[in-house]
Amino acid sequence: MENINVDFTAEAIAALGGFILMLAFAYLPTLRVAYGGLESNVKSFIMLGLLVVVEVAVGAAAYYGIIPVEGPVTWEKFVSIAIALLVSNQPTYSLLPEMADVAEAKALR
Repeated sequence: MENINVDFTAEAIAALGGFILMLAFAYLPTLRVAYGGLESNVKSFIMLGLLVVVEVAVGAAAYYGIIPVEGPVTWEKFVSIAIALLVSNQPTYSLLPEMADVAEAKALR
């Protein structure tokens, strides 16, 4: 059997982080009900803040050589990390079904 090498680029790690972040907010019971019951603008600010935290963490890891990157880490790399986060996070949110307890929390607000 042949070995398969997978390169974990900064963008791939950021995309995976965005995907896992949205899955956590969609499927962890206490978190999904608390998050689902919030107003839309509050949810947007929370998710935006968490995405910025992930972006800075992945960008810093790339900058300090923890994540290997080709060439220097510039503002373009941070933009590509942000795009990878958004591309993985937002479609995941729109594709996931809404749980019944989240619908109840929305109705109560």
